[in-house]
Amino acid sequence: MSRNTFEVYAVKYATREGRRPENFHGGDPHDAPMTMDYYVWVLVSPDLTVVVDTGFTPEVAKRRGRTHLRCPAEALASLGIEVSTVPLVILTHLHYDHIGNLDMFPKATFMVQEEEMAFWTGRYASRGHFRCHVEVEDVVWLARQNFGGRLRFVSGSERIAPGVTVHRVGGHSAGLQIVEVETARGAVVVASDACHFYENVEDDRPFSIVTDVPEMYGAFDVVNALAETSDRVVPGHDPLVMERFESVLGLEGIAVRIA
Repeated sequence: MSRNTFEVYAVKYATREGRRPENFHGGDPHDAPMTMDYYVWVLVSPDLTVVVDTGFTPEVAKRRGRTHLRCPAEALASLGIEVSTVPLVILTHLHYDHIGNLDMFPKATFMVQEEEMAFWTGRYASRGHFRCHVEVEDVVWLARQNFGGRLRFVSGSERIAPGVTVHRVGGHSAGLQIVEVETARGAVVVASDACHFYENVEDDRPFSIVTDVPEMYGAFDVVNALAETSDRVVPGHDPLVMERFESVLGLEGIAVRIA
């Protein structure tokens, strides 16, 4: 593995049984079951380990009716990732299922889009359509870290390390960012909630939770352009991730190797 290329892993930590109409903007004519899985991701090179998003806690899962399967930090430890020493955590956005457990990363700098942080500390964050998607204490905790110098702000696209570039796409949230990663088989896009499911991006169907619909369509275009082929796209919540990619030996059903 080159020092400028990464291995990429997805780790499943929770799940939820839902219905198709819940997952598409404007609903869906087929009222069939549709499972949503929850992931964190890790990028590993000889020189750097980067965690992408940090999941949520069992307490949040219980309150929100999700099935919490395992602590993301413990699952990462099974991959040989010691979260207490991870130097960089990319937060794709600040929804509750992406920024829990932050205190388990005491050495990390947290990377966030400036627009995302501004939104969740701004005038509309408390409005009903938005407020339900965050845990207030997680956002407050993160805001406090800014005063300790632990936040790294990005505005738009930025190469954060050789082989890793983030891109603001918006759509699902005001400052949602995706992660472009150089791997041995080309550029992989950790799309997070730019597309919750393959269906969103492959069939051009926006997800139900949206801040800006045109931006969500634009996010699909950016994901497709960066990844070039669908097997290099990693959506944020699709159970098919666990089927389309190779399971990590001994962690079947828990972790897959994307590249």
